[in-house]
Amino acid sequence: MKTGDSHRLLLNQGGICLATVSFSVFNYEKTTFTMKKIEAIIKPHKFEEVQEALREAGVHGMTVTEVKGFGRQRGHTEIYRGSEYTIDFVPKTKLEIITSDEQCAAIAKVIEETAKTGKVGDGKIFIYNIEDVLRIRTSEHGDEAL
Repeated sequence: MKTGDSHRLLLNQGGICLATVSFSVFNYEKTTFTMKKIEAIIKPHKFEEVQEALREAGVHGMTVTEVKGFGRQRGHTEIYRGSEYTIDFVPKTKLEIITSDEQCAAIAKVIEETAKTGKVGDGKIFIYNIEDVLRIRTSEHGDEAL
């Protein structure tokens, strides 16, 4: 198989075709991609403001998930109908953005400045190296797929 070749793989069991999978061969060893994944955990009430700031900064896509967790904040205590409850996990919003290496620092700065309240529990920003991105519809790779 050569880079760029398209192939079909038939998956069968006992003579019954279970699935047909089409795939392209791509040589990852010869290609260098410079992409980053920014993962930010922020307070839910700051999401709208952060989202608008990211749009203005040119971010065209992101994945958003409602999550629960704790760090130094360690949860909190609430009183409901006279009973005290300990909330171990605090609701947060997780943003995931894949971007080019060049835009990464600027996007992280936008998130930091917009999400900051100066109080415990503002969140964290994690930055990961991304080896590749593949757009399923067009089979584009790397920056072209963003």
